[in-house]
Amino acid sequence: MEVIVDPQKPVDFSTSAAIGNFDGVHLGHKEIISLINSIAKQKSAKSCLLTFDPHPQKVLAGKDVSLIVPVKEKLTLLEQAGVDCAVSLKFTKELSQLSAEEFVEKVLIKILNIKDIVVGPDFMFGKNRSGNAALLKEMGEKYGFETHVINPRKLGEEVISSSLIRQKISDGEITKLNNLLGYNYFLKGTIIEGEKRGRQIGFPTTNIDTQWELLPKPGVYATMAVLKGSRYKSITNIGYRPTFGHNKLLIETHLFDFSESVYGEEIKVEFYQRLRDEKKFESVDELIARIKIDVEEVKNILTNSE
Repeated sequence: MEVIVDPQKPVDFSTSAAIGNFDGVHLGHKEIISLINSIAKQKSAKSCLLTFDPHPQKVLAGKDVSLIVPVKEKLTLLEQAGVDCAVSLKFTKELSQLSAEEFVEKVLIKILNIKDIVVGPDFMFGKNRSGNAALLKEMGEKYGFETHVINPRKLGEEVISSSLIRQKISDGEITKLNNLLGYNYFLKGTIIEGEKRGRQIGFPTTNIDTQWELLPKPGVYATMAVLKGSRYKSITNIGYRPTFGHNKLLIETHLFDFSESVYGEEIKVEFYQRLRDEKKFESVDELIARIKIDVEEVKNILTNSE
């Protein structure tokens, strides 16, 4: 996949495009991507996604929007979905002041060379959100591109959206979250040295330093870990280790049947199910007894997921 950041000149190919942040690359995004891929193939064009960095809400509303995945990981997911080209525009207040007509002319026509564009029925763009699908169709007649309106994908009665997915992550609703994403929610990070508490109680853990901005609700999770090309059943705790009196949020994963030293290695942790809230135990022995129960529950969950 070709990645173009803040292009200063037009692309040298025709595009079938869609616009959005595509954070998380969930099932709703994949439906759009599937359509632009299909149209691009029919038109001998390239499928192209126009995205923005930083998130527009950070600029327009001053909101601290936590991304589902880092930008680099988003691009990897887009490539896996079969997108030919991703164009990332720096979102500025100047860009937000372009009228809808100016945005079409200066960005979609002059930079992206669009022949087709895919949008949702409620898509709005340009200064004061004055542009919509009807305007795109009107301008398409003038500039020679076609507008395709696609209904948002739903899971049950809920529209699949990045904001809904962020809420499910924060609530720790992993089963629902994975259904919305169309894949198992995951995070990646680097294994760092910890206090070796887990090793002392018979459950050595990898402590993970991650660039993920949004983490699941503190608690205990059934997970699969991917490390050095191999997959391991695992149990992950996100929390503060209250039994030991800590107040720093940690991500700790215990890999079953694994005892290597892997400091500095990258690890990917896929989440399958939430077991319980984090709890302060009266003694270390009580904690150990509960971990043994949790491990057996995780083994059953992961065996049934195979």
